Amino acid sequence: MIQELREYSQSFLFKLLLGVICVTFVISFGVGSFGDRKEVIAKVNGREILLKEYRKAYQNRLQSLRQQFGENADAFAEQINLRQRVFEQMIDQELLKIEAENMNLEATDLELQEEIRTQPYFQKNGNFDFETYNTVLSQNRIVRQEYEDSLREELKVRKLQKLMGAGLLVSSNEVEEMYQLENEKIQIGYLHFDPQVFIPEIEINETEVRQYFDENRDSFKTEKAFRIDSFMLGLQDFQDTVKVREREIRRYYEKNLETYTTPPKVKARHILFKLDAKADEEQLQKRREELQKLLEEIKEGGDFEELAKRVSEDATAEKGGDLGWFKPGEMVPAFEDAAFRLAIGEVSDIVQSPFGLHLIRVDERQDKVEKDLEEVREEITAVLTDKRAEKKLEEELTRIEAEIPDKELSEVAGEFSKSVLSSKTFSKNDVIPGLGSAFGLVTELEQKQNEEKGVWKRNSLQGHVVYQLKEIREPAIQEFSDVQEEVREALKMKRAEELARKKASQALSQAQGGTQLEELATENGLQVQTFEFTATTQYLPQLGKNETFRKTALSLKESSPFALSDDENRIDLVQLQGKRMEEADPKTLKQQIRLRLRQQLQQTVLSKELERLRDTADVEIINPVFQQLQQTS
Repeated sequence: MIQELREYSQSFLFKLLLGVICVTFVISFGVGSFGDRKEVIAKVNGREILLKEYRKAYQNRLQSLRQQFGENADAFAEQINLRQRVFEQMIDQELLKIEAENMNLEATDLELQEEIRTQPYFQKNGNFDFETYNTVLSQNRIVRQEYEDSLREELKVRKLQKLMGAGLLVSSNEVEEMYQLENEKIQIGYLHFDPQVFIPEIEINETEVRQYFDENRDSFKTEKAFRIDSFMLGLQDFQDTVKVREREIRRYYEKNLETYTTPPKVKARHILFKLDAKADEEQLQKRREELQKLLEEIKEGGDFEELAKRVSEDATAEKGGDLGWFKPGEMVPAFEDAAFRLAIGEVSDIVQSPFGLHLIRVDERQDKVEKDLEEVREEITAVLTDKRAEKKLEEELTRIEAEIPDKELSEVAGEFSKSVLSSKTFSKNDVIPGLGSAFGLVTELEQKQNEEKGVWKRNSLQGHVVYQLKEIREPAIQEFSDVQEEVREALKMKRAEELARKKASQALSQAQGGTQLEELATENGLQVQTFEFTATTQYLPQLGKNETFRKTALSLKESSPFALSDDENRIDLVQLQGKRMEEADPKTLKQQIRLRLRQQLQQTVLSKELERLRDTADVEIINPVFQQLQQTS
């Protein structure tokens, strides 16, 4: 039960609502007065996009990624080219604002007021609180008029997007087709003819090895190699150059007090009477009366734990209804509110939640504990120092990228009291002393010309590498004596693959003739594997993204249940073992599918409209760094 309660509170709809709130907060709070000088990075039909706006939007997006991916966020941000994405999204947003104005769309004062009043971070005890509103804006250094103007623009864009989606219809046939694709479970059995299994059967002589080398010399070339001069810049290079003021520490503490607060916890038991989702008022009342009798029995001295074991309809019944410890936010609201109001040993009245009717007893409590500022001062100072150092590092990297083509690498390094180091030659699978794995760097260097400079961005703790490519060593054919053993292993694997394909074809013929999959597995020293998937499954259990296998499995019929899947990397004998529909509520699922398909249609329409607006707009990119981003995208 506790897992179900926690999962419900973290369900898709719950997270979607939270996501909408977060997005609104990011967009609306993205334009504040932070004291930066006015530096224009682009103009859209004459309207300016400022560097300070871009920085704020980028940091918001990066912070969101860090919450999702932790220490891998920075690498992921580079992989998806987050800098370019944020820049393009800002241009798109400006185009939509202009289009909304051209269509004379307006956001009334009442609409603006309602939007502000419904934002949870401006509420107190569930209601809008003007003092809270002013405090939140003040703490974030946001001018109220600027915030409201920004929000009004956002409301206009929402109206525009709503107009774009007006009249879009999803047919019942489309819904039914998607329902079948997503919910029909296809049961598959297969034998993987792994060449490794057949290697012991392979015999080759030295003449064959030499002949294979002569016919495939290009396969045994050395890898392309590189040599660079470089220096590193990381967070540590700027930590001593920034200072944190006392008021910043206090403001951060007050704003993040929740971080330094151990929330209250309760340890509780419960008795659950489940309710069918379609239960009418009469059924509800009947169950209430049954549970009320139980409550009266408990009040008269009945043993809560023993009664839970006997009558509770939850998985925790065998443990006397024990839910263990839980904190605010881990249970559904109705259950949580009741539990945290109870004193130790007290039993609640009947509580209704999405799971049914509950009686709750609290066995232990732990009160909220707040650390005072002095306890966390050192920690906060370190966090703020790192933030300032991170910002300084980002600024310097942006400047370096713009200036480095026209400067000597040693001159740039000298600005940071760094020495330029020369590497030995390396290829993509090597480890570079002082820099680590070369794989990501080689991927970047393959796009460069000799003597060209660049910045290999990793993350601020690893350090970013400012480099100049000094040598490119092209692949070269090796002598047979140097790679003889490698050639031998390659030939054995090739022969094993050929044997695996031959045995797989023989097995297919036997299967079509009536031999069972289990018999074929025993005969070939293999093991039958099974799994279920749907037509929309992209990553198959144990196989990952194997499109050949997926298409082969989907093509099987009851009249022809066997086929070979061969994608050059692996070969499998595949059997269709059955199909079944997922046990779920079709009506609800189809409603969800219809909504999702409509949202996809709306997104497609929006993308097409943005393409049209870009084609007709006058977009001028002023900052050279962003010009370079556009050229490399």
